Amino acid sequence: MGTSKVILLSGIYLILGFYTVSFTAADETNFSSALTVATETQAEQLAKTGVSLALQRFANNLTMYTIGSTTVTTMGGTVSYSASRPASFPLTQTQVIATGTYNGVQVQTTAVFHQYGGRWKLLRVMSQSV
Repeated sequence: MGTSKVILLSGIYLILGFYTVSFTAADETNFSSALTVATETQAEQLAKTGVSLALQRFANNLTMYTIGSTTVTTMGGTVSYSASRPASFPLTQTQVIATGTYNGVQVQTTAVFHQYGGRWKLLRVMSQSV
């Protein structure tokens, strides 16, 4: 009777060991996924900061339609932005391209501004991972 208890307990401990290893692997996978999403989100927020910085520069000068490439280091990452008016755009619109970089991950945000009623208005924004 004692041998069967040892075998039964060994089987139970073996099964619990497999569950522990599986839970540890799942936990590491979840942590890796969460870190990736957080890094991409931070890079996207930095890119949106670049769009806001460009809008601030436009607000101070209504005759400005272009901004040369500008890079700012902030919040543990970098923001690069520039603005230009593509040939296909009307005279009252300009395009801002901002790139946020955080922990080696880059996200690019493209925004289109329209000058209307003496101020710049944001028409649309598109973000994508680079």
